[in-house]
Amino acid sequence: MKKNIVIVCLILIIVIIICIVGINVNSKTSNKIKQQNNEYEQYLESEIYGTDVVTLINKAISNNQNNSVQTDENGLYIENEENSIKIDLVMITNEEKNETTTYKMETIAKVGITEFLKNFNTTKFKCTKKEYHKQTGKIAYIEISQQYD
Repeated sequence: MKKNIVIVCLILIIVIIICIVGINVNSKTSNKIKQQNNEYEQYLESEIYGTDVVTLINKAISNNQNNSVQTDENGLYIENEENSIKIDLVMITNEEKNETTTYKMETIAKVGITEFLKNFNTTKFKCTKKEYHKQTGKIAYIEISQQYD
């Protein structure tokens, strides 16, 4: 009888330890995701400038490269539903007619970050849309729009 009680107690202790370890791992993963998202979200809460847009684009490209996110035949990153990040930049093309054009972050990078900085470093932008990966909760997409003066 005592032997059965000891076995049951050992099984309960093992189950409790497994639960505690699982909760700890889940908590660490959640904190890491929050920290990674915060690297982007800190810029998205208010008006930002062209220099901040460049920072976000560089972070996103670096993230995609570090996570081996695949690109298509045009050099655009392919959504992987886990850790890819895409940024679209909505630029004003005709202020009088309220016309805009959307550019992918890869296009800005190809044309030249330096040229973008020269022309738009003090231009105001704002995040108009953001999406998260459903599986991981990590930031997946950011739309940044140039603001009218």
